[in-house]
Order: sequence, then structure tokens, then C-alpha cells
Amino acid sequence: MAATLEVAADPYAWHAAALAGTAPDLERGQAPCGWFRLQQRDGSFLPVALWPAAGDVLWAQVGTKDPVCLRGPGVDAGAEEAFCERVIAFCWRSPIAEDLYWQVREGAPWPDLPPERAVTYSNLPADPFEALRAEVEGEREEIERWLAADPIKDQTACDRAANWASRLADLEKRAGGLRVEEKRPHDDAAKAVQAKWKPLEDLAAGLKRRLKDATLPFQQEQRRLEAEARAAAAQAGEALRPAKPAGAGTVGRKVSLRTSYRAEITDFDAALAALKDNPDLRDLVQRLADKVARNGTALPGCRLVATQTAA
Repeated sequence: MAATLEVAADPYAWHAAALAGTAPDLERGQAPCGWFRLQQRDGSFLPVALWPAAGDVLWAQVGTKDPVCLRGPGVDAGAEEAFCERVIAFCWRSPIAEDLYWQVREGAPWPDLPPERAVTYSNLPADPFEALRAEVEGEREEIERWLAADPIKDQTACDRAANWASRLADLEKRAGGLRVEEKRPHDDAAKAVQAKWKPLEDLAAGLKRRLKDATLPFQQEQRRLEAEARAAAAQAGEALRPAKPAGAGTVGRKVSLRTSYRAEITDFDAALAALKDNPDLRDLVQRLADKVARNGTALPGCRLVATQTAA
């Protein structure tokens, strides 16, 4: 709070300007007349009222507590400043209309807040999963009933939906935390199994690969000699004898030569043109173009398409 609160003939002038979004900042320790909403540590809200009386007297009331005099004869000189530090500093940016103040004071709910939960902590199941499920299911019933009426016609209803979504975000976070907590022993057990068996599995696989690779030079030479012998027989006009069985090993799977191929790109543009209709390439290009578009830039051959979501 920085600028000075100007004294006006109308003591509620600052509050009216605050509702219109045009009020200046407040001077430290100076409480404005008007009506406000104060958020408590548990997330709930209390209505706050400040009003003048004759002789430069200032009164305040928080919720249903007894009114207190902040300024006037016999009042401690630091009362107003202390109240500002304790209350006004946390609610001066949240002015409310006088009629809303009195509605809430008389027991009406805040119109921009979701309804109070039907399930209370005292009657929730003891099991954490069942307890949280009861809360979420209760929210689902209320939300579906509310949304069925297509209620978002003004800013208050829009605020209510957003505030309600925040409450669901808290439930989502709690569910995620409980899931991770319950899953942790299984994750730890799975990691222990992996740590025990995977090195042994990898060692066996590595030794298997080394033995197979060790046969490669001999098998390649045998294939070369076989090809030369068959070529010589064909040149001499001799009948071709059946080829020797390929591979190595007399039990289990034979180890034999296997030919595989990989591409060496010699002309990238030609290869790209040949693949232009490949759906995998199109998916890849789409993902890359979306990544660039998220920074507000369109690649050549692309245009930016704005998509609005409620975040």
C-alpha cells in the first residue's frame, strides 16, 4: 500500500472507486470505509465492514465479531494501523458491494464460490481411498446438476466455475499424492527385482552375443568358399551339389548368417520427397510444426491456428 488516501466529502468514495477498478493505493495504516472480503488461512471468507461516525470516529467489523472502534476519543492511537496490518492489508484489493455484504452477513453463501461440501470430515470413511472417492463423487453430483442448467451467464457464475475448478484441483492433487504413496512399495519392490535379476540377464545376453559374433568370421569364410565351389562347378559343367546346411550349432536354435539393411541417405531432398505421403512422416512434421507454433511462429507452408482453452 503506497499512495495517500485522499479525504473526500463522501467517506465511501474510495470504496466506490475500488469497485470500479480506479481507486489509488492506500497509505500504510489508513483504513478506508466500505465493504470487503477477507480470506482466512483455511480458505474460507469473512465479510468486513468499515463505517464512519460523527467526530472522525471509525468503526469496523469482521464477520460476526463485535464491532471495534479504530479511531475516536479514548481509542489507542495505534488501533487503526494495527487493524490495517491484520485485516485491511489482506482484503483492500477485494471490495464488495454493500448489498452482498449484508446477504453474506445474514447467512447467504458467497455467490462466486462453490457450494459447501455435503460430506463432512466427521462422517467420511476411514479408508483414505473411499473417503476421497466420497468427496469427489459428491462434487461430481453437484457439478453435473449445476452445469445442466447452463448457468454461466455473468462474471459471478464464471468466477464460481473457476473457483470450483480450484477445489477440484486440490482433490486431484490429494488423489495423486495418495496414489504415489500407495504405489511406492510396489515401485520399490519392482526396482529391487530389477536390480537383482537385470544384471544377470544382461550378462547372459552379452555372453550370448559374444559367442554368436565369434562365429561370424568362420561362417563368412565358409559361405565364400561354398560360393566359389559352386561357381567353379557351374563353369566346369558339373552338376551342382546341394548346398551345405548353413549355420552353426547342433542343439537349440542354429546360429546362422543373417543379412539386414539400413539406409544411407545420399540425397536428403530426394528421400524426403519420396516419403512425403508417408503417414509417419506427416505425423512427425505435424509435431515439429506444432512445437514451432507454440512460440507464435509459423513454418513456411503453415499458418497459425489459435485454440483457446480454459487453463
